[in-house]
Amino acid sequence: MTKKSYRITKYNPKNRNEEGHYLDNSEWTAISDIGKIKFKNISYEEYEKVETAYVKSIKLILAEKKITNLTVDSFYLHSTYKDFENYKKDNRLKNLEIDFKKEIKTIKNGDVLDLNQIDKVIRLVLRETMQMDLINTELKIEFGYDYYMYVECDLLENNTIEMIHKMNMFVE
Repeated sequence: MTKKSYRITKYNPKNRNEEGHYLDNSEWTAISDIGKIKFKNISYEEYEKVETAYVKSIKLILAEKKITNLTVDSFYLHSTYKDFENYKKDNRLKNLEIDFKKEIKTIKNGDVLDLNQIDKVIRLVLRETMQMDLINTELKIEFGYDYYMYVECDLLENNTIEMIHKMNMFVE
C-alpha cells in the first residue's frame, strides 16, 4: 500500500490561501511567543494544552498502527548543557523533568524510544531544544518550523482523524 503524507497542526486550514500559506500573523508559532502581545498574550497553560494535543495526536496514530516504539533519525542537538540550564530558568522546560547528561547528551541516530520517551522527545522538539525525525518501517514523523508536524504512514482511520480533530488539531 502507498504511504500517505499528513500535515497535522493547530492551524485551521480555513486561514490558508490558495497556495496553502497560513494568513493569520497573530498565530503563535513557538514556545518563545508565550506572553507576547503580538501573539494574543498566549499563556504557558494555553501553550502546553496545544503541545499536549500534538503528543496525543501521535499517540493516537501509534495506537492505531499498533506501534510501541520509534527510532531516532536525523538527530541534531542545537542546545548545550548550559542552554538547558538556562531553559530551566526561563521556563522552556516547565513541567518536564530532564537530566541533560543522561537523557539528552546520549541521544543518537538509531536509538529506539518507547512511548514514554517519545512523549518527552516530542515536547523537546516542539520547544526547539533539539531536532529529529521519528521513524519505523510503517511510519515517519517529521517536525518543521513554526510548529508544523508531518506524518507519513498508511491511510489513517477516520476514527483516529476525528479524535485528533476533537483536540482542535487539523489533519490535512
